[in-house]
Amino acid sequence: MKLRNLVPLIIVFPSVVIGAVTMYLNKIPIGIWSQNIVAIIISGFLSYLILKETPRISKSSSFGFIVPITIILLTLTFLDSGLDGVHRWVSIGPIKLNVASIILPILIIELWRILKVLNWWYSMIITIAVSILLVLQPDASQTTGFIFPMIIILLSKANKSIIRYSLISLISVIPIISWIFIDSLPPVDYVENIVLMVKNLGSVWFLLGIASLSLLPIPFIIFPSKSYRLISRSLGLYFTIILISTLFGNFPVPLMGFGISPIIGYFIAITWLIKVRKINGNLEEPL
Repeated sequence: MKLRNLVPLIIVFPSVVIGAVTMYLNKIPIGIWSQNIVAIIISGFLSYLILKETPRISKSSSFGFIVPITIILLTLTFLDSGLDGVHRWVSIGPIKLNVASIILPILIIELWRILKVLNWWYSMIITIAVSILLVLQPDASQTTGFIFPMIIILLSKANKSIIRYSLISLISVIPIISWIFIDSLPPVDYVENIVLMVKNLGSVWFLLGIASLSLLPIPFIIFPSKSYRLISRSLGLYFTIILISTLFGNFPVPLMGFGISPIIGYFIAITWLIKVRKINGNLEEPL
């Protein structure tokens, strides 16, 4: 039971540590890679506190809270100076946070919840609005990672409506647009090219690195709660796309590369997954 509460930290630990060790061995300043270590310690501790609480079904709803916060934060990225016309970050003092990496996992969960109780069009409109903001940043990786899980979720409530199917087909074009107008930011070795740095340490390191990254989507895809299969696997698809997109563009490698935002976003998602398993009385199922 206590070990289950540490599952998020156990899953995240290999990728972050392999990345940090690789940066250390390549003489990257401690002030950079240590941020990832601090992030998993703090996030892991908060996750443990949340999971150790007695599971209960909350009657309160966050409807109307997460959605506007997401829109506001994504809009704030355009107030940041950005890099070469790319606006993905909100600065808090010396720390730059990639808003999409933090907020999109919880937004996908929220839109799924909204779809269950409110009008289908509400989730569709929010999906379109968020997608447009992501394209404008521009961020092809997060745009693709967000759109395709949302297409699956929206299709689940399309109710054989030709109009709904047609609109879903139209939004599937948005990721294509994002890749056509992909940003031209040069890669940073310890952010976008961290896997190559790991590979240069030797084949054993490389295999361990790939295995640690491949582990990240697995809990969502293979071990979803019975009542949450659709949203759990949609989150698994989101993380899978984010990982695969690093092969086709200069996008941060989540958790292994430098950046605390993907660590926070992943901890939010994996903590939610384990929490709902508890709420639904699935403690006897292996994870």
